[in-house]
Amino acid sequence: MTKRSTLQTLGGAVEGFRDFAAAIKSGVPTVRQGSMAEEDQALAGNIVIPHAIVSGLVLTVADHVSAWAELAASPDEDVLLLHMQADYTLFRPVLEGLVEVIWILDGTDSSTRVRRALEIARIEYRHGLKLTNALRKARTPDDKTEQGIAALGRFLRTTATNLGSDPKDILSAPLIDPSSITRKIASRVPGPTLQTFNYWAITSAHAHGQFITTLRHAIETPPSTPQMGGALYEPDEELIANLIEFIGALLEIAIKLLNEQGYELRR
Repeated sequence: MTKRSTLQTLGGAVEGFRDFAAAIKSGVPTVRQGSMAEEDQALAGNIVIPHAIVSGLVLTVADHVSAWAELAASPDEDVLLLHMQADYTLFRPVLEGLVEVIWILDGTDSSTRVRRALEIARIEYRHGLKLTNALRKARTPDDKTEQGIAALGRFLRTTATNLGSDPKDILSAPLIDPSSITRKIASRVPGPTLQTFNYWAITSAHAHGQFITTLRHAIETPPSTPQMGGALYEPDEELIANLIEFIGALLEIAIKLLNEQGYELRR
C-alpha cells in the first residue's frame, strides 16, 4: 500500500511539472540587459554559447517532465500510473539537463561559465559529427543536420577564439564525461555528496534497459501460491517519489541561478 505522503508527492509532481512546462514553453528565452548572462553572451561573441545551450537544456527538462506528467496522470482519484522503466527513462535527461545548467551557471566568472557551456556544446558537436558521418556511410545523408552541426562548429571556433584558445585544440580535446559533472556540483546540492550520481546511475541503467538493475529497483512480492515459483515485480513508488523530490531540489537551484544571472522568458 502506497503511503499517503508518497502519493501526495507523486500527485503534486504531476500538477507541478505541468505548470512548470507550460510556463517554460509560453515564452521566448532571452537575457536581461546589463545582466551576467548578457556579459557571458558578449564574451562568447554569439547567442549560442552559453545562452542557447542553457535555454535548450531548460527546454529539454520541461519537455521531459511534461511527458512524465501525462504518462503518470490517471482519471481516477488517488491513482497514478507508474512504470518499471519508462518513468526513470524520462527522468534521466531531466537530471542530466539540470546538472549541466547548474554546473555552467555555478561558474564564478564569465570566462568560466562560457568555457563550461563550451564543454557541453562540444559534446553535442562531436556526437553530431558521428551521426552525420554514419548516415553518409549508410548512403542516407541528412543535409539539414549536417548544416546544423557545421553551424555549431563555427560557433565553437568563434567562442574558443574569443576565450584566447586555439579552436583546433578545443575541437580535438577529449570530451568531459557527463557523469563526472554530477560530482562537480556536489557543493551546490544538499544531501550526500554522491546523491546526484546515484540517481543518475539508476535512471541511466533503466534508460538502457538493463534488466537486472530494473528488477533491483522494483518491489518484489512472492506469488500467493508457493508452487508457482518466481516473484511479482511492481514499480517502487517510494523511490520514484524520492527521485522526484530530488529533481525538485535541483530545479529550485537551477531556477535561482537562472533568475540571478538574467535569463528570462519574453512573452
